[in-house]
Amino acid sequence: NGGYAANKILFFDEASNVPEYQKNTGHPMNSGIYYDAIGIFHNEDEIDNYPHMNGARPGDIIFRDVNEDKVIDGLDKIRINKSIVPTWTGGLNLYAEFKGFDVSMLLQGQAGAVRYVQQTGSYTNNTNYLKSFYENRWTEDNPYANYPRTFNRNDEYWVNSDNANTFWLHKTDFIRLKNLEIGYTLPNVVSKKLACQMIRLTVTGMNLFTFAPGMKDFDPELQYQNEGFAGAGYPIQKLITTGISINF
Repeated sequence: NGGYAANKILFFDEASNVPEYQKNTGHPMNSGIYYDAIGIFHNEDEIDNYPHMNGARPGDIIFRDVNEDKVIDGLDKIRINKSIVPTWTGGLNLYAEFKGFDVSMLLQGQAGAVRYVQQTGSYTNNTNYLKSFYENRWTEDNPYANYPRTFNRNDEYWVNSDNANTFWLHKTDFIRLKNLEIGYTLPNVVSKKLACQMIRLTVTGMNLFTFAPGMKDFDPELQYQNEGFAGAGYPIQKLITTGISINF
C-alpha cells in the first residue's frame, strides 16, 4: 500500500518587495526559508574571500550569497519546497511458509519531508555533544571537517534561531522493518505424542532496522519539541519476544 499527497499555495498576499525565491505562492504549505549552508570556513583566508556575517571565525558555517551583493543578510534566505509532512508514505506486508516454518514481515516508509533538528540550548558547558559531531567537528588540527567548531548554546550566528539554515535541515526519508515474525509449527506426529492438536513456536521483533540516511542521530518519525529545534526525544524501542502457542 502507498500514498502520495502534495499541495501548493495558489495565491498568498505577499509584499511586493519579496524576492521570487522567498515567496510562498507556488510552493507547499508550511515550507520554510533558510540560509543556504554551503560548507565550513576552514581558515581566515576563506573568510576574507567570501561574504560572511560579523564575527565569523574559522569553523563557522558558510551561508551562500544568493543575490551576490557581497553581503549576507535576510535577502539571502531561500525557500525549501518541503515541510515536515511527507509526500510519499507506504507499507509492504510479506508472508511465506515452508515445511512448518512461516515468516511474516511489515516494511513501512516515507519520503519527501524534512525536519529542522538542532540541539539548541543543550550544548552547554556541562552536557555532551553527539558522538557524530565530536568526531567530525572543526578544530585547528582538523580544519577540513564536515561539522562546525564546538559552540555554547546559541551564541553563534549559525545556531541562532533567527538564522535558521540548511545545515540543520534533515531529510526524514526512511524505510523501517516494523515487524518480523518467524514461526515454526511442530509436525502433527510430535504434537499428538504430547496430547496436543498444534504446537507453534514464534520469535517476533519490532523496529529491528531503520534505514534513514538523512537522520542518522535521531528517529525520523519522532515529533520534536518546538517543531524540531530541540532535537530531543526518546527513540522508538526495539523489542524482541518469544512465544509458544498450544492447542489442546
